[in-house]
Order: sequence, then structure tokens, then C-alpha cells
Amino acid sequence: MKQLLTYLATGVILAAAITACNEGVVGSTDGDGEEGMSLVSVYLTDAPGDVAAVWVEVEEIYLQGGSEGRVYLLDEPTELIELTSLVGLAEPLVLDAEVESDHYGQLRFVIGGAVLEAADGSVYSKDGTAHPDGLPTTGELHCPSCSQSGIKVVLQGDDITFDGGAEDLLLDFDVTQTFGHRAGQSGRWIMRPVIHGVRMVEMGRISGTVALATDDAGEPLVTIPDCPEGTPRTLADFVPTAFAVNLTDDQGSPIVRTGVTDADGNFRIYALAPDDYELSYLGQLQLESDDLVWDAEVQPFGVTVPEGTEVTDVAYTITGASCVPVGDTDA
Repeated sequence: MKQLLTYLATGVILAAAITACNEGVVGSTDGDGEEGMSLVSVYLTDAPGDVAAVWVEVEEIYLQGGSEGRVYLLDEPTELIELTSLVGLAEPLVLDAEVESDHYGQLRFVIGGAVLEAADGSVYSKDGTAHPDGLPTTGELHCPSCSQSGIKVVLQGDDITFDGGAEDLLLDFDVTQTFGHRAGQSGRWIMRPVIHGVRMVEMGRISGTVALATDDAGEPLVTIPDCPEGTPRTLADFVPTAFAVNLTDDQGSPIVRTGVTDADGNFRIYALAPDDYELSYLGQLQLESDDLVWDAEVQPFGVTVPEGTEVTDVAYTITGASCVPVGDTDA
């Protein structure tokens, strides 16, 4: 079992129509709303962490801070949505909701029930939510930040302003930051929802490769260790990150996005708002009883992501990998 420290990011649609995000942005609206009104669509996306599955129930999505007070985009609970199935996909939660054209300071996301199935088959539940396949609950999924006021979506760039026409928003549910578990908390998982928001028309991507350092003969100089012992690790456990140079959240902290690497060493960081980004990586992956520690170099160090553009040819070279035992700590 692991604390999830591999981020998410992708975008698209999972419903009547399914389209891969790398084939283009999906728009649901064809026309404008009435004069003085805007049409808003909201999609949910994710990339998996190291668990078997995660399901969440979305109770409400609403805008706050406009002249009309709280404006609901979604006011009825969804069924349980399997976040870990949304790899390269996005679930449409709201289609063409009509709202006043206005400036809104916040977008909030209310979560009801949730279920996490760990890699070992144990099941953790929030508020007694049943596993979709009827598996028995073995522990608690605790969410100290879940409340009726909802989780504030971290907006990339300015606050939301709708000025007529149609707008598609992608909500990126960050499984990596949301769920955590340590051996000292073996009876439960901790859920602290982190959700990023970006306009679909703006979002760009960064992609490239992750490879082990090699000698002059092309032989690897680094071996990725089992961590913990008996659990193989691959390049897919390496997590690239992108730090926005200019964009900050409402607390003034830089927007940080992370990517997903496949076993062949291809990575992508999705759903990026236009900005300059400094590239790094998650140097320490927290596991149940050990940490997987990486040393790596990246070229180039920084890139500019224009609106709706994919920046390619970023290369990470892993120069070291080790498994470091740690003491029991709280999640």
C-alpha cells in the first residue's frame, strides 16, 4: 500500500461520446446563450495513483462571488464515479448550464461518499459508502476538509469571468495529493481533495521521455530497486513536475502540476494553463514503510506553454534510484 504521490492530469469525455485528449479538446456547446448569459460545461478528469480504484460521489458544483450569490452548476448527487478509470478521459458533469455573465471569485466542488480500494484489496469507505462491487469495508476513508461548503477548485490564472457564449471547464481531480496513507495510519486512508480548474480552450501539455543514465556503450548506470523489498518498480513510478512561473493560486502559491510516466518512459503533463514553467520531479515517493528516492536531470530546465499547445522533446535522465526505510509517520 502506498501514499499516492503520483499526480494526475488529462482531459476528455467519458459518456455518450469518448475522445482521447491527445486528439484534441472536446467542446459540448455549439452556440451562445441568451443575451447576458453564458453556457458553462464542466468535465472531470484524473490520472491514477498506486491504488486499485477510487470512486467519489459529486454532490454539488457551484460558483460563488458573483452578483447573484451562490450559483449552482450541479445540485443533485452523481452516482459514484471511478476516478482511476479516467486516464486520458474526462467525465462530463455539467453540460450547458446557463449562468449570468459575470465575474465569479470561486468555483466549489462538494464531495459526498467515496470509496478507495487499495492495491492489496482492502477497502476504505467515507461515510459508510458501499463498494460498487459489494466488497466489504475494512477501514475508514477520512476527509477532514470535506464539508458542506465544498472544496475550492484551484484555478490556473485569473478568477472566472463569463462574458457570454460557451465555456468548457476541466476539473482535474488530483488523486496524488488527495489520498495519503502511512503504516502508522493502517486503519484508514486520509482524503484531502485537491482539484485544479482550467479552461479547455486554453490548456496545453508538456511531453517527453524519462530514461536511465547510460555509459558509453549504452548500458544502464542505474538500477531501479524493489521498494519495499519484493515490490518491483519501473519508470512509471517517476513523477515529472511543472512549476508555473507566473500563475498562482488564491493563496499566492505557485501552481504546481505533475505528470504521468508510462513503463516505457514516455511522460505527459496535461491540462496546463498558458505560462512559463520550470521543470522538476518528485524526488521522494512515500510508500507504506519505505521511500523511493530519485536523482535526475532534465533538459530543458524551463519551457513556455502557449495556449492550446503541446511542448515536446523534454528529456529526464535518472542518475540515481534508491529505497530508503523510514519510520512510521502520520499521513
